[in-house]
Amino acid sequence: MRIRLRIEGPLVVPLAYHSILQHTLYSLFPEEIVDDWRRTHPLRPFTFSRLLGRIRMGPHHTVTFSGPIDWWISLRRPEDVRALLDQIAANPVVVLADHRRKITGIEVEPPFIWTRTMIGITTLSPIVADDNVDGRIVSYVPEDPEFQHHIAHNAEVKAQYFLGRSGGPLTIYPLETARVRSWYRTTPVIGYRGRFLLVGDPDLLTLLYDVGVGRRNGLGFGCCEAFLPTPEQVATYHA
Repeated sequence: MRIRLRIEGPLVVPLAYHSILQHTLYSLFPEEIVDDWRRTHPLRPFTFSRLLGRIRMGPHHTVTFSGPIDWWISLRRPEDVRALLDQIAANPVVVLADHRRKITGIEVEPPFIWTRTMIGITTLSPIVADDNVDGRIVSYVPEDPEFQHHIAHNAEVKAQYFLGRSGGPLTIYPLETARVRSWYRTTPVIGYRGRFLLVGDPDLLTLLYDVGVGRRNGLGFGCCEAFLPTPEQVATYHA
């Protein structure tokens, strides 16, 4: 399920704010849930978007959000959704980079169930396909067959873990993409934002909507929103 938090602005955060968002997310849940994630979930049952709003670059590697900010949190487990909503009802405040900001609105999406074998996705945070090769991180571009391989392999691992079975073949097809260099603390993370088509088992596509596409979902990568592909996009895929 998806929850959108509307957060009051203005807000100044470092350009490398993924770790700050992760810390903020953990602070919105009871300690026992966070401990459960860390102890029993090698794959996190959630992902989240970047901060979305009007921005301008500031000095000293900062970014300023001038108005209201939207933040999407995607959770696989209903009990986590309930815990988050209860916590916000009791204290509608987030702390981001030592700034306290009010949560001025909440939108809760109904449970997402996809019944088709093709889905369009628009990234809310970059999709990452990388690997550790001889001690260094190698990132793959969407046009590289290795990108397809790593996204599909990662999806199969998630299917085995969350669904308890194989997810079957998965194909990812880029429609329009742009390279994004993000940072997690001092570590660079290369990902791609834009629009893609995913083709596979509907249960697997639903799972990826919930927990994210690609790697590093628990750090806030691979969060996407869904759309129904147009006939032209479907034709492009089959061309």
